[in-house]
Amino acid sequence: MCVAYPGTVIALKDEGREAVVDFAGTVLNARTGFLPVREGDHVLVHAGCVLQVLPEDEAKALESIFNDIAEIEGHSKPYTAEAAEEAGNGKENAGR
Repeated sequence: MCVAYPGTVIALKDEGREAVVDFAGTVLNARTGFLPVREGDHVLVHAGCVLQVLPEDEAKALESIFNDIAEIEGHSKPYTAEAAEEAGNGKENAGR
């Protein structure tokens, strides 16, 4: 099964062809393809590629769903400050 995960664009690289995306404290790079992406956009990412830019209400709904799944599985919620702290704030991955 494949899952696309919601995150927030915190920076752009390579003339906008790559976005630095924050997933609740874990920061990774994702290719934007031909999508016009801006800092602050909520995006859906799968396999290192931005699939779409999400309206804020849809992004929040997806975050809520992922929080519910984490709770059912007995994990800390992925969209909390606690999860970002557990992930070591993930900022060291931004340059990869």
